[in-house]
Amino acid sequence: MTKMRLLNISLVCSVLLFSCRSVQNYDDMLHSWLGQSEAQLVATWGAPVNMQTIAPGRQIFTYINEKQVTVPGEAPNYTALGEDSDYNTYDDSLGETFDYYCKTIFTTQDDIIVGYSWEGDGCLMR
Repeated sequence: MTKMRLLNISLVCSVLLFSCRSVQNYDDMLHSWLGQSEAQLVATWGAPVNMQTIAPGRQIFTYINEKQVTVPGEAPNYTALGEDSDYNTYDDSLGETFDYYCKTIFTTQDDIIVGYSWEGDGCLMR
């Protein structure tokens, strides 16, 4: 295994370990929104992708975050096949791309946040 590939594997492992802690932090951050107003939510998070009234005075605000992260690959290594022959490449030089998704839902009653839920692998602190 090349030095660059080991570095890439280390980077991915570090991101995964950091993500576990960030998920708990994300849940804690969402919990802190309980009791806050809809106006404060929209002022901080921006307009939701969907807002739905589910009962008189009760609404759901949905936020979706999607992103791609690319871990760079290695520069290709070349090896000569013979004195006058073409060069042949080996090693993966494309890198890897990871897609992350997070859906966060806030429930309000009479303009006050009373609940939340979230799902996805990209739910990290904003």
